[in-house]
Order: sequence, then structure tokens, then C-alpha cells
Amino acid sequence: MEDALEGIRTEVEKILLSMGLELFDISFKKERGRWVLRIIIDDPNGYVSVAQCEKVSMKVSDYLDQEDPIPHSYVLEVSSPGLDRPLRGLNDYKRFIGKLAKFWLVSGQVYVGRIESAEESQIVLDVLGEKVVFKPEDVKRSRLEIEF
Repeated sequence: MEDALEGIRTEVEKILLSMGLELFDISFKKERGRWVLRIIIDDPNGYVSVAQCEKVSMKVSDYLDQEDPIPHSYVLEVSSPGLDRPLRGLNDYKRFIGKLAKFWLVSGQVYVGRIESAEESQIVLDVLGEKVVFKPEDVKRSRLEIEF
């Protein structure tokens, strides 16, 4: 099944590229007694809309129906990373400058603040008016925070 998933990944990436979108994640696993092919898409120019998810779902469904790479029944889900999406390194930190984010550091410290700058040598957050500086390699995990 690993080979089939890699083939699906390659084709999904082509479909998304033609639509100006990116693949955030893809997985195929059994959940609550049924197989789920989950494709998470991203828009490098902003947030993913429901309409974009629908279009991707239709195009991927057409490909899957035609090629039939999965020999048993499954459910296809197409979604976005969400408003509280994980941040995956320096490119994401740069992309979301000015946004509210939460960072868990390997030292155990946790910060919530606006990303002010992101460079290879340091990340600068504005945490309630105070600057917090740390290295990208010190980040254990991070995500955007939902703003109301």
C-alpha cells in the first residue's frame, strides 16, 4: 500500500500544482472500521476555501476512479490545515509574520505572541509588548493561534 500511496501523492501534487495549491499532508489509514484517504491542502497565498477543497476533491476523485490504485473501499477527505495549523519551520514562520502563534521550545518554555521576524539565526515574537528571541532549532513544535 505504501507504493500506491506514493503514486497517489505524486498525482495529487501535480493536480494541486495546476491549481496553484500545495500538499500539506496525505495519509491513508483505518479509522473506526473504515479506510480514509485524507488529503490536506494548502494555499500559499492565503487560507484554503471550501470551494478549493471541493474542486480538489472532484479532480482527485476523477483520478482515483480512472486509475483505481486502491483495491478496496475507502472514504476520500479533502481539507485545509485549519486556522490553528501547525507551523513547519522557517518558511512557515516567514509566511505568517504578523500572525499570532504558539511555540513550544525544547527547553520546555511556551510562548504565545505575534511573529515579528523569522531568520535562519533567530525568531522574534512580540509577547504582550515584549520581544522574545529564540533560534529556529530550539522549536519543538508550533502552530498558529485562532484570533477572534
